Amino acid sequence: MGSPSGPAAIDPVATAAALAAVDFGTCPAGKAGDVARRMKQMRGWLDAFEAAYTNWVDALYQQGSGAPAADVHTRDQGVPSHEARKRERRAKTIKDAPRFGEALSNGEIAAEHVDALANATAKLDADLKAELLARQADLVRMASHTTPERFARHCRSELDRIRRRHGVDLARRQREQMHLTMKIDRVTQMYVLRGEFDPDTGARIFKALDDEISALVQQGGDRGADRSRLAADALADLVSGGHQAKRPGVAELSLIVDERTLTGDVHEHTVCELADGTSVAIESARRVACNAHIVPIVVDASGRVLDLGRTQRLASARQRIALRAMYRTCAFPGCDVPFARCEIHHLIEWQQGGRTDLADLLPTCSRHHHVVHEGGWKLELDDDRTLTVTQPDGELFAVVGFDTRRRRTDDQTDQALAS
Repeated sequence: MGSPSGPAAIDPVATAAALAAVDFGTCPAGKAGDVARRMKQMRGWLDAFEAAYTNWVDALYQQGSGAPAADVHTRDQGVPSHEARKRERRAKTIKDAPRFGEALSNGEIAAEHVDALANATAKLDADLKAELLARQADLVRMASHTTPERFARHCRSELDRIRRRHGVDLARRQREQMHLTMKIDRVTQMYVLRGEFDPDTGARIFKALDDEISALVQQGGDRGADRSRLAADALADLVSGGHQAKRPGVAELSLIVDERTLTGDVHEHTVCELADGTSVAIESARRVACNAHIVPIVVDASGRVLDLGRTQRLASARQRIALRAMYRTCAFPGCDVPFARCEIHHLIEWQQGGRTDLADLLPTCSRHHHVVHEGGWKLELDDDRTLTVTQPDGELFAVVGFDTRRRRTDDQTDQALAS
């Protein structure tokens, strides 16, 4: 096994010896600049040597020996994982732009200048990156006379000039580079989305999310929630599409559940999971059943399939129109979330033989839909659509007569159903 060959722009032994000989108790003030220069040289040489070491470790790993460089830094040097990844990016940048490694090793620039270049080139396509790095000499000269922060701005300006020259080709490449990855974190059971979009698509997505966030806040959303949480709620609402859409966004899920749990008897060996193995709370599954196509796969205690049900039918477009004719907002007492932002709740769940009939449907906002399915609240609807709401402890919360101010005539409702 060979050893890493670090840059040798300075004599590290002589520089280290000179620094070790400094006695700050007797060192004259006039030597401060010289000490600072030697420290910069020594630090630069060490950073450049570390980059060479990192690339060597990475090469060994690519050959099937050892571990990824970032993991080695964390294991052997005890650095945090984010710092280890930064060192790995720095090393790869020096490999692509060796002039920066030379400048770093002799103290012309600092490691932070290399990091600024690494950040600027991290997500560039090959052509743009090659064009920028073709100017290594000019970039090093600029970096050696300015701070890392100003150098980062200079890199962005250079990229803007290159992009303007590329024009249409850039837009095409950006569209081709759009991607969205989807995965499930098996530890937290959370769904993770990560993606990049071209400026036009991204701007439209951002605008839609911003508008949705504003609407959520205006409709009584949690103003104290951070923006990332509000954005997640907004995305969920946009995907569900409201119920004015002709084809609201729905998920088609295969839910595997054992027979006892299906009939309401949650037990020690309950099975309730999606086909990909994600565990699902039975209360959540019942709520999702209102808003998604569900294929219930019923299994016995040994896991044998007892019944493979057909897809659960959602409220039809005509039923949604009829409900909109009767309700302007969420049906839950005191809630003013508009109908368009509501989900259609089945009063009798499909697991219990419920049907997708108008008499069994109510519009509820996302929050109250969760309250009913996962919070233990109970809704009952009389023939005249008087709504009785019962708390989880069995106490009566409210009895709400159907608001005739919200209701159209029976003829209008019948007409909506027939249209």
